[in-house]
Amino acid sequence: MLRFPIIPSGSKEKGVRMSQGQAAGRATVDYLTLAEIAERAKQRPTTGHWSQVVTDTSYEKGLKINFGICKEAVGSRRLTMGRTIIPPHTANERHVHLYAEAAMFIIRGTMVLLIGPDAERILCPPGTFVFSPEGVIHGVANPSRKEEVELVFAYGGVPNKEAAGTTFVKEEGAYPPPGWDAGFENK
Repeated sequence: MLRFPIIPSGSKEKGVRMSQGQAAGRATVDYLTLAEIAERAKQRPTTGHWSQVVTDTSYEKGLKINFGICKEAVGSRRLTMGRTIIPPHTANERHVHLYAEAAMFIIRGTMVLLIGPDAERILCPPGTFVFSPEGVIHGVANPSRKEEVELVFAYGGVPNKEAAGTTFVKEEGAYPPPGWDAGFENK
């Protein structure tokens, strides 16, 4: 793992400079020279279009997932990111990510987030950010009978889906729970 020493701001030593604000726990912005930045850059940036990535339909059953940023696709070491399509009137299996935080941003459609052991229903319209700490039970669903839900997701701190430690819930009752699609009967 690549590590750089943290050097107090103003020091002439090489390393990542820590400002007084950072030392005190406050977020600040510091500056490095182009040479210092180039010294730390070990990998070139990569771009690609979601259509160039294989669609995974087996990882989370019912969903269409494109893992665009991961170790396998671009050599990422600490970030997994992709695009998901939730088809009309579909819910995935509830699960936890044991070793990663998960984040989502809803682009199109209204998603239902089913969170916690009781599958609490939270409506997430377009423009909603969702954060799920590691180990929190969650599932996603599309209550619409006509429109897809499109979202972008990320797993922090892991290079791929395998490292996230995704573990599915053995459901003991009805899932998705009754009423998960309430209000969307004709939509």
